[in-house]
Amino acid sequence: MNRSLLRFSVVAIIAVFVGVAFSAATFALIPDPGSSPSIFDDFRWSSTSNGFWHTNAQGAVAHIDHSLLTLEGNSIELDRRLQTDPVETVVSTRVRALSFHKSGIGLGLWHAGTIGMEFDDDGVRCGRATDFGYKVDVIRGWTKPPTGKWFYLEMFVKNPYPDYRNIPKIDDRLLKRVSLRCSVYDSGGRLLGTTIASNPPPNTHYVGLDEAYLRTWDNHNKYQFDWFYAGPVSGNPLNAIIPAARHPGV
Repeated sequence: MNRSLLRFSVVAIIAVFVGVAFSAATFALIPDPGSSPSIFDDFRWSSTSNGFWHTNAQGAVAHIDHSLLTLEGNSIELDRRLQTDPVETVVSTRVRALSFHKSGIGLGLWHAGTIGMEFDDDGVRCGRATDFGYKVDVIRGWTKPPTGKWFYLEMFVKNPYPDYRNIPKIDDRLLKRVSLRCSVYDSGGRLLGTTIASNPPPNTHYVGLDEAYLRTWDNHNKYQFDWFYAGPVSGNPLNAIIPAARHPGV
């Protein structure tokens, strides 16, 4: 082998290893979607601009700095397709408002949110579509919004037919609907309020849920999210923060 060919071979080998290292570094920076079927984003990467989230903005912007997602302005929704857990799916987040108005997290049909929690200027609510229209329960109200303070929001949605083989052969309208529990905690993990949405109950079929979302609406919003999770209860980040006895599922 002549010297030129040897030099070329060495350069090629180095390029291959550098390429592998560069690819590994690149993939390390992409948000981990979580163990299937979960979604997790701690906003350490530009997940609003690289396609991880589908973003629909109307007079608002989403930007990520210092591992915080900020939604600022009027209305904006970030959503991502989701495969629900067969038994129970939880949505949780760490959030604060620098300017309160209207915000929420939840699960729904593609581009049609049907179950969610609201973190608004007058309190925290548990909302769902029902046979009587969209209804909300107040979990924790306030007359003076706690601007700049961190909170944890957590929502459990339970499948009435975790074994698809047990679904009765009846009209879809007669099938049992999901069970829903919403809770809010302060920055220290202290429970501030919880509710089971049962009067009226949700009218959503679990098998129809296929996306997770977070959003703001109306105007003058400025909310920050430290992380967002949707998936099986076993992967819920709040498991490491709040004892299980204080945040049970449905």
